[in-house]
Amino acid sequence: MKKILLVWLFLFCFAGVSSAYTANKNIRIGIITKADSFTVAATDDYFVTDANGKKFKLTKGMMTLTYSKEGFKMGQYILKPPLKIESSNGIIFANKKAYRGYLTVNSFNSKAVVVNVLTVEDYLKGVLPKEASPGWGIEALKAQAVISRTYTLANMGRHGGLGFDLCDTTHCQVYGGAAVEALSCNKAIAATKNEVLTYDGKFAQTVFHANCGGHTEDPKFVWNWSAATPAYLKGVKCGYCAETPHAKWEKALDESFIREKLSKYGVGKIKSIKVKGVTPAGSAREIVIKHGKGTLELNAYKFRLDVDAWQVKSTTFDSIKKEGDKFIFKGRGWGHKVGLCQWGAKVMADKGKKYKHILEHYYPKTKIEKVNYK
Repeated sequence: MKKILLVWLFLFCFAGVSSAYTANKNIRIGIITKADSFTVAATDDYFVTDANGKKFKLTKGMMTLTYSKEGFKMGQYILKPPLKIESSNGIIFANKKAYRGYLTVNSFNSKAVVVNVLTVEDYLKGVLPKEASPGWGIEALKAQAVISRTYTLANMGRHGGLGFDLCDTTHCQVYGGAAVEALSCNKAIAATKNEVLTYDGKFAQTVFHANCGGHTEDPKFVWNWSAATPAYLKGVKCGYCAETPHAKWEKALDESFIREKLSKYGVGKIKSIKVKGVTPAGSAREIVIKHGKGTLELNAYKFRLDVDAWQVKSTTFDSIKKEGDKFIFKGRGWGHKVGLCQWGAKVMADKGKKYKHILEHYYPKTKIEKVNYK
């Protein structure tokens, strides 16, 4: 989720979470996938163990492992997966990036899959500096710690078919490993240790985004949403992000660029782009594109992702105008607008609001409770 983009077919997993608020203390993060080879290293002794129980001790330095049908090649040896790679000092490097915990290595579709296994609390240390700004106030960082922890536990096993729980990209949460850790973020994690948001006996789905542009959104207008929206995600008036970065934006895009991005729909030369219907939060529901081959209607959020979600920053459009061969988009906010508005939370913290008040504002009717790790 970095500032923040989620895929179109995002599905929430409300079922299967224990109302006792227990969770595994360790999490598996996919850090390398679809690779032919990768490197491992450590600043101390480290160990590689294969599925046959063969254990190799390596003294510092870097080693390359390469996938083959027979197993993973490491120097003159062929190691049968899955592999476990751990260091004496608890820090292991993969492709020159440092990680806490240890690594497991397996294969999928004839490619290497490297997974970082570590505690949830240590994982968060590599998430917060990537999903928030370490320079923000401590109360904003505490709020982010609680929602990142809750999101993690609510979505465990999302990539179970690949042998890990979450990936390290915006599809889940951006995770940078040990090298990105920041003291301010670590303090926020420690201050909120084990705290999660719950609703109706389950972990809440604490999605978040960069800037809501004034009002957070009901996810039924964004994703392929089949269940009834829980009360805490129906959307609230923000009241804090109006004077922050990305609250208002403008972007000019060439007609040919948009047409190319929509080529899978067989779009001809685009004549007009208009909004059809508005959500209670002020976002577009549908986008109607009139072009040389006919008319295309798309869910507004799908349109945004198809064109370029980094340039079309939100679906809250103030105007869409055609000027020559360009379309000028003017809008408010950045991201899907569901859940916590990060810039709004930052301003709330700057105004003296505590993290519990921030969470109550953006996720009304939820509770802050403790999770027990096992």
